[in-house]
Amino acid sequence: MSDAEKGGFISKVIGDKRRWRQYKARARQLPPNYRTAVEAIERYLMYFVPTDEDSAASMFEDLAGLFEQAAADGTPIREILGEDPVEFVEAFVQNYSEGGYVPTRERKRLTDAIARRERGEAPMTARTTSEPAIRVRDLEKSYNKLRVLRGVDFDVARGSIFALLGSNGAGKTTTVKILSTLLKADAGTATVGGFDVAAQPANVRESISLTGQFAAVDDTLTGRENLVLVARLRHLKDAGQIADDLLARFQLTDAAQRRVSTYSGGMRRRLDIAMSLIGNPPVIFLDEPTTGLDPESRLEVWNSVRQLAGRGTAVLLTTQYLDEAEQLADRIAILHQGRIIANGTLAELKQLLPPAQVEYVEKQPSLEDIFLAITGSDGTGSNDSGLATTAPATKEQR
Repeated sequence: MSDAEKGGFISKVIGDKRRWRQYKARARQLPPNYRTAVEAIERYLMYFVPTDEDSAASMFEDLAGLFEQAAADGTPIREILGEDPVEFVEAFVQNYSEGGYVPTRERKRLTDAIARRERGEAPMTARTTSEPAIRVRDLEKSYNKLRVLRGVDFDVARGSIFALLGSNGAGKTTTVKILSTLLKADAGTATVGGFDVAAQPANVRESISLTGQFAAVDDTLTGRENLVLVARLRHLKDAGQIADDLLARFQLTDAAQRRVSTYSGGMRRRLDIAMSLIGNPPVIFLDEPTTGLDPESRLEVWNSVRQLAGRGTAVLLTTQYLDEAEQLADRIAILHQGRIIANGTLAELKQLLPPAQVEYVEKQPSLEDIFLAITGSDGTGSNDSGLATTAPATKEQR
């Protein structure tokens, strides 16, 4: 395709600039594997000539809608495209385009791109799926003469939970603010979703969601209205359906029509996390998400965080609760006086200490054990196990 022909195509596609921008925004909100597939198909479609501006815009809007629905349903890319991606695309455009000649090399490019995506070998865009969701190198930050970060380094893998541990003032929140583009680092580099936080802040913000220490929900609205509001602000179709799906996913359906002011702390936090998921961001920052919650609410939030990683979201969790990191994290980093002094899996960190002496002692139930047993809570918001007024003593190996 010549530059002139391509220019003519684009002029038709962006005849309605508002619709074109909306399509691009929707494409960027897709999970990485679906997004890169759409981008590969988009390049291929440049070889077809739409009959008019409306057809061109509709073609891309329908493409985004198809992959949005597939992502919501968890439909594999191969199931969408069939055995031959080229055949799928050429059939797809028949309702919108006059057709065009596509060079053999472009047909092969599309087929190879989809195949590589399925094997997880290589990207279909510059952002690879093999690179970490978050990469931090030599990050530094000072407030006047106070050095908060003194050369922080770590990676967060896609679909994993990474816990950043540290006492108050260790620099956890400062790190999150830099990675979410709310604060500029003095030195060092950081990438989120393949984008540099200093050079490409807009792209980073499109790839993330941030849940702070306090739930950012509107108390005057119902739970469902909060979710619908955020979906509409993101210009997503079927905002009501998106809200209903998230309410069910976070066990909030029964409270959907209640004002958030009547929610418990755990329910508010679950709603806050649900709002963060609208648009399927590949990276989520949770800054001390269980601060101030009761034991039952903490377990509810823990279950929600596990579900995020299980669906492929990278989670950066900051906490000062050691048991929280132990329960949730795939990897744990300890931030102390502005530096990462340890980073590894729980098993790796345990190897830093001398071998434990094995002896058997009678374990007495903790206050948390007693509370959860008496209330019959399992951390999912259900209470169907009945009361248990005593907890049996067990043998503990230490």
